[in-house]
Amino acid sequence: MIKNYAEVAVEEMFDRLLKEHLKKEPDTCTCEQCREDMKALALNNIPPHYVVTEKGAILKQVGFDLIGGKAQVTSAILTAIQTVGASPRHR
Repeated sequence: MIKNYAEVAVEEMFDRLLKEHLKKEPDTCTCEQCREDMKALALNNIPPHYVVTEKGAILKQVGFDLIGGKAQVTSAILTAIQTVGASPRHR
C-alpha cells in the first residue's frame, strides 16, 4: 500500500473548511467538478508525503500535526477554494 498522506489530510479537512467558507461566500459553487478542482489545486500546492505502512501513516499524521503540516494544508485548501470559487471551469 502506497499512500500520499497529504491527500488524506486534504480529504479529512476539506468539507469543514468549505462549509466555513460558504458562510462568508454562499455563492461559491460546490458542484462535484468544482470540489475536485479545489482539492486538486490544494494538493498541487502541498508537498507529497508518501507512506507505505499503517504505522508510517500514523507517524506521518502525528508529525504533520506537530510541525505545521495542518496549517499548510489549511492554507492550501482555503486558497484553492477561493481561486476555484472566483473562476470555476464550468461557467
